[in-house]
Amino acid sequence: MINIIYIADSSKHFEQAIKEYEKRLSKNIKLVKIKPTKNWEKNQIIQKDTENINKFLKKQKDSFNIMMSLDWEQLDTLSFSSFLEKKLDRWTVINFIIGWAFGLDESKLQNIDYKLNLSKLTFPHSLALLVLLEQIYRSYQIIQGRSYHY
Repeated sequence: MINIIYIADSSKHFEQAIKEYEKRLSKNIKLVKIKPTKNWEKNQIIQKDTENINKFLKKQKDSFNIMMSLDWEQLDTLSFSSFLEKKLDRWTVINFIIGWAFGLDESKLQNIDYKLNLSKLTFPHSLALLVLLEQIYRSYQIIQGRSYHY
């Protein structure tokens, strides 16, 4: 099972595509939307959003937690697929975490096992969610030997 925990107000610009990948991955994925903290100072928002992510992670048993982060490793599609396959073989739950506009306090996030960078480009968070969903779907197709990835 894969959880994608993301902080967002809305994904309306990409909602139809997100729902399509969610449908395709239905039994393998769960989207966990956390409302962003607002009306506080930047540092308070970062701390509160980090706390909200930690509350979710504390409930997870036997999980591998991947933080989406701008400053870490990038994988090409085949490497990501291989990485995901190995993690799915070992772990009951894989959590992907997408922060909010101000980011998260990575030093206070609990049980982060790996940090991954989707791209050197900056995306709106809902587009990052869509890109991640597509790559997870593509990885499942590669793992199953299907022709989605040419």
